[in-house]
Amino acid sequence: MENIKQEIHKDPILSKLSRLAKEKKTPLFLVGGYLRDLLLGTPRKDFDFVLPKDASMFIAIMEEVLCLHFFKVGKEEMNTTTYRIIKEDMSIDLTFLQGETIEEDLQRRDFTINAIAFSLQDEFFHYVEGSLEDIQKKLIRTVSNHSIDQDPLRMLRAIRYLCTLDGFVMDEELKEEISLKKGMILSLPGERIKTELDQILLSPRPAIGIKSLYESNLLLTLFPEFKGLENLGQNEHHHLDVLSHTLLMVEKISWAFDWVARNHQEICLTQEDRLSLYYAALFHDIGKQDTYSKDEKGKVHFLDHESFSIQAAERIMERVRFSNLMKNKILHLIKNHMRILNLSRETKETALKRLVHQVGDETPLLVLHTLSDKEASRGILSIQIDEVVENHCLRILKLFNEKDIVHPPSFITGHDVMALGYSSGPRVGEILNFIRQKQVEGEIKNREEALKVLREKFGI
Repeated sequence: MENIKQEIHKDPILSKLSRLAKEKKTPLFLVGGYLRDLLLGTPRKDFDFVLPKDASMFIAIMEEVLCLHFFKVGKEEMNTTTYRIIKEDMSIDLTFLQGETIEEDLQRRDFTINAIAFSLQDEFFHYVEGSLEDIQKKLIRTVSNHSIDQDPLRMLRAIRYLCTLDGFVMDEELKEEISLKKGMILSLPGERIKTELDQILLSPRPAIGIKSLYESNLLLTLFPEFKGLENLGQNEHHHLDVLSHTLLMVEKISWAFDWVARNHQEICLTQEDRLSLYYAALFHDIGKQDTYSKDEKGKVHFLDHESFSIQAAERIMERVRFSNLMKNKILHLIKNHMRILNLSRETKETALKRLVHQVGDETPLLVLHTLSDKEASRGILSIQIDEVVENHCLRILKLFNEKDIVHPPSFITGHDVMALGYSSGPRVGEILNFIRQKQVEGEIKNREEALKVLREKFGI
């Protein structure tokens, strides 16, 4: 462990705090993920510290030495307070010891790979039995038989580590325990659940996370709306049942990003955009269980399944506490997810411009959603239209970059419409939308032309 100690001393923040802890004779411990990643050879700049509660005055001294200020998160009455610093690519979390000693604290931690500490005061390592071996074996295993009972969120966290720690596997006993105790997850606030789901979806391997959620029965426990998708057969556009198609689509999102890049297009997404895309993929076909039908020839149909998917997705997102902004973005994608897939080979440029304008800023997300959906639908009818769908996606991305299509300038206003004798109300909006559509399609190029169309078509 001497080499790890040397790496710790090389870090400017840790070396400062080590000198300070020695000078003030304060037992400050570096714990958890930073040490784990250092042992794995993948160091990062996220520090977790613990401190005895009777040494709380040391926090102000740390702030002074680091020239940084902590802010508090959590609830003091529930003993869950965390003192946090976030600056550029670095973060610091500081909590008080759980128990009287660092050994007691480590016994209460989630997994053995995180139950390791280094005293910055006396430079001594502390860890639970099996901790170093599990890091070496890349094994996710709980510290005690009570870990899940203490915090059921650890079931989701174990799956998150599968996605974020390269090459790690889950202990078989832990898998069994999660499957047995899956119902405990429903006792948690939606916000905590969503935070873990977000991190799974933003991880380098989100498909592994979603697959693990399904195999552990956590997915259907959190989202019982998915149960009706299992073994629900589809038509000749698909080679899988609805739920299998959904899980595969999540996996194919990374393929969609690569495809866009290979075709020399650039899509820049925020974290919220990426999450919206993944959640839309998960929710887009939930309504198929409510719209399944067969015609007289035995062909399967899911007429208007988008509307039913929207209703189910709204219930889920309300339960798991999605923000209104993300909720609206996801519902917009679900509502429009069939539009590009349904375009014919003969679709004209004006129709594509109209689509881009109506979908708006979510157009790149819809393209990625469409490509992922297509690639997860390997039925004979789907394969036959691959080239058509891909060509439309490229044309749509190029049109999206023409700013006047998504957000065309306003050639006329409501005042121009009301000057013809219309009263303020929905009809004015309808007329403005008509004029805007004609702009997008290239039929109106300036204010004079807009006023001419307005007078000729809507004059009273």
